[in-house]
Amino acid sequence: MSDFLNIWRNSTDNSTPLESHNDLVQLARRKICNQPIPSKFYPRRIQADDDILSANERRKVDDFYSIDQNVVLAASSIWNDRVCRCGWTLIHCSCLLPVHIHQKYDHLPGPKRDAFFQGHSSILKKVLAKEECFAEVYEKLHREYGPLVVLFFYHMPFLSAVDPKVVKELLLNNKYPKPSLNYDAFRSLFGVPFMGNGLVSECNHEKWAIHRRILNPAFHRQYLKELTGTFNESADRLVQYLSLKADGKSEVKLIHAFERVTLDVICKVAFSMEGDMIQQESLFGDAIHLCLDSMYQAGSLIIKIDPRKKYRDYRRDVKKAARLLRGTGLKVINDHLEDVRQGRELKKDILSHVIKSAVVDGNFTMEEMIDEFVTLFVGGYETTSTLLSFTMVCLGQNPHVLKKLLQEVDSVIGDKEDIRYDDIIKMEYMMLVLKETLRLYPPVIGSARLLPEDADILGYKVPAGSSVSILSYVMARMEEFFPDPLTFDPDRFKDSDNRTMYAYFPFSMGARSCIGQQFAMIEARVILCKILQKLDFKLVPNQDFGIYDQLTIRPSGDCANYISLRNKQFQGY
Repeated sequence: MSDFLNIWRNSTDNSTPLESHNDLVQLARRKICNQPIPSKFYPRRIQADDDILSANERRKVDDFYSIDQNVVLAASSIWNDRVCRCGWTLIHCSCLLPVHIHQKYDHLPGPKRDAFFQGHSSILKKVLAKEECFAEVYEKLHREYGPLVVLFFYHMPFLSAVDPKVVKELLLNNKYPKPSLNYDAFRSLFGVPFMGNGLVSECNHEKWAIHRRILNPAFHRQYLKELTGTFNESADRLVQYLSLKADGKSEVKLIHAFERVTLDVICKVAFSMEGDMIQQESLFGDAIHLCLDSMYQAGSLIIKIDPRKKYRDYRRDVKKAARLLRGTGLKVINDHLEDVRQGRELKKDILSHVIKSAVVDGNFTMEEMIDEFVTLFVGGYETTSTLLSFTMVCLGQNPHVLKKLLQEVDSVIGDKEDIRYDDIIKMEYMMLVLKETLRLYPPVIGSARLLPEDADILGYKVPAGSSVSILSYVMARMEEFFPDPLTFDPDRFKDSDNRTMYAYFPFSMGARSCIGQQFAMIEARVILCKILQKLDFKLVPNQDFGIYDQLTIRPSGDCANYISLRNKQFQGY
């Protein structure tokens, strides 16, 4: 084709606008179809003055415009060549690239793929359909294939590891960032911002460190001690709420009651929001659950693009829920900033601490503040409610543990109405009970890290760019780390040895461990003391005692109990 361009250029004494193959293709097509030739294709000297052309020059132009079929075929061949190139590129992306990816990971242990393109997508489909949960799937896989397993969801490889050496290397070393792909669903839902780049979802370690530095003072132990008064008030309202249902025969799903009280606590101690979230129905809980469900469904393409009404309505509702949470955050933050502008005393809550630190640091935008509001709002609501629910399930299934715990509550707390921090730190057995609950039922099943370079993991070469999940849920159920692992035994934490140091990390580990873990443990102890002090609980028999995923893991039976008022006078130990 370059020969044709040279013929054209050499047929005139001046340069021409015909500089590309596309121009020649267009010119050839117009000539074959007997369409007029646009003036832009004329040599510039002809365009400037057609009258001064000599007969010889005009003949050169006429000869050029007598383009024959060969020129058209040449132009068409270029067009076909481009189509072929695009086709090969598509074939490479759809076939050769997955082949290359599979070859890089085929030496790693794992189950046989269902099909080349689908990988192990049947597992993903079952999980999304709530037929199985990831926690139990991974537990089975690691029992069968060992401490390192690879799964392919279509052509994307996901690795998981259950070994203390890997935990220590990946979680305690800041050179391994969080994999951004894993946290896309945290940042936005169907195009609407959700947690944005908050503490959980920010994958850039330097940016995360700035946010963590600003938020750290709000979660200092000394400040958390001062929050026990608010914890008591919310716990008292919970006891009052449950007492109305304490007839010994009405089924009460405790997880919903615990969600009410943890929502009440986070609204008040973190953001000074008014209202009784326990006695009154709140939109916030439903909004959080809808958003969490959407995040869990992030692997489903149907949810994202299906045009049918039920999916359109679902996407609309999720976006509405995300906007509700972020809009609430904007309003609450603006109220606090107005206090600053007016010179009023700041409210005594976590957000005020964050604002003061942000003013000093100068590295916090309004959008980033809203990101952290939603992150703390969701985390503070969900983590403690699931911890309390699983604790009550375990106590109901192990009466001897409940009996010992009640003895401690009566001995340390007695009839106290106001439980202080100095009281709960004396509740040593209660702390062991909570630790054992977190061993079996951590808030999330693990943490993921990205390998910036090729690495040797448990004797296998793992390529750079791989995402590796470290699964606390699975490790806590392995005999080599915890003898008789499925037995609920709080006393196992009396004498922790080095063997379990990197096998127990319910709140993750290292620099990126959960900032709110102390908050959650203090809150849980105050609430647990209050309800055990006043009420008796009995698990509803034959309920489902399994778990299900909603990003966090939850009891399948929602911790259904029969409740009655506690009469210590006739309480038998």
